[in-house]
Amino acid sequence: MVSLPRLFYVTSGLDEATAFATWSAVISPLFEPRPCRPGTKTPTGSASGIIIGDLIIAKVAFNAQDFVRDDQRIAATPDHLLLQLYVTGGFNGIVTRQQTAIGPGKVALIDLACPIATRAFASSTVCLIVPRKLLGDLPLDALKPRLDAFRNNLLAAQMLSLQERSAQLTEADVARTIAETTDFLKRLLAPAPDDTLATQNGSDETILTLTEALIRDNLALPELSPDWLAQKLDVSRASLYRLFADRGGIMRHVQERRLLAVQAALSDPIETRRLSRLASDLGFKSEAHFSRSFRARFGVTASAHRKAQLDASAAIQLTSPAVVQQWWTAVGSTSRD
Repeated sequence: MVSLPRLFYVTSGLDEATAFATWSAVISPLFEPRPCRPGTKTPTGSASGIIIGDLIIAKVAFNAQDFVRDDQRIAATPDHLLLQLYVTGGFNGIVTRQQTAIGPGKVALIDLACPIATRAFASSTVCLIVPRKLLGDLPLDALKPRLDAFRNNLLAAQMLSLQERSAQLTEADVARTIAETTDFLKRLLAPAPDDTLATQNGSDETILTLTEALIRDNLALPELSPDWLAQKLDVSRASLYRLFADRGGIMRHVQERRLLAVQAALSDPIETRRLSRLASDLGFKSEAHFSRSFRARFGVTASAHRKAQLDASAAIQLTSPAVVQQWWTAVGSTSRD
């Protein structure tokens, strides 16, 4: 199985000038980064992500800075859609034709066909870049920079799930992943009357997505159980059991999510928590239980997996900014056709 291209731009260990040059080059197809004001810190940031064919999903962290996209940059670079989930931090400014403010837990829908001028706080984000051509006839010119709470939570859950799974995807998964992601976005972003939203809110697909998000966000809770989930989601236990029947049951799925969360953390070069802390933070009853479960699931010890990932990152060093710039050029060449 062929792994997908990885993007690795961690600038925290670089000198200030190199860090700024690297960060600027990486995000140049989107924005120009600027200091918030004279005398403030030089804009820098780090990104770790995966190219999934015509999509990019990445974890991106940066210090406080201004982001600008002017008419000249719009004319020279593709007009993709940037979906930016703020895990921490946020921004104020103009995106997608509107003055807006985005905070933790919110997804900004950023239309790169429009000018952008924002002031961002120090933030950690999950970003999904989707070419316009994949979104069909969606009326993106009417897109707003923020969604209602229901759609926002659904989109945030979908993005976190994709980011968590991305490191395990191979070339064989690309077509299916793109189709599933774009079909989801077309349904989510299509204009819909209130009664349609109410129907979506009670659908099996929506309940399943929100249940997975609730599980992911509460892996460390001792009370995480079918009863707790049913109460939080205001659905019956029978409905949850039915939805998770083909996944081996709810608690088996919870255990799988814990193991995948640990694996994702150990594959993240920015993650520094000790194994014992990770096990505790993600809901394992003991380090011994965690160690046995991880080895049984992945065929290698957690420490060996982390070492292999760190060795791979060290061997790769920084990905050349040309890699992501070439992606923008190749994918964007047909985005405005």
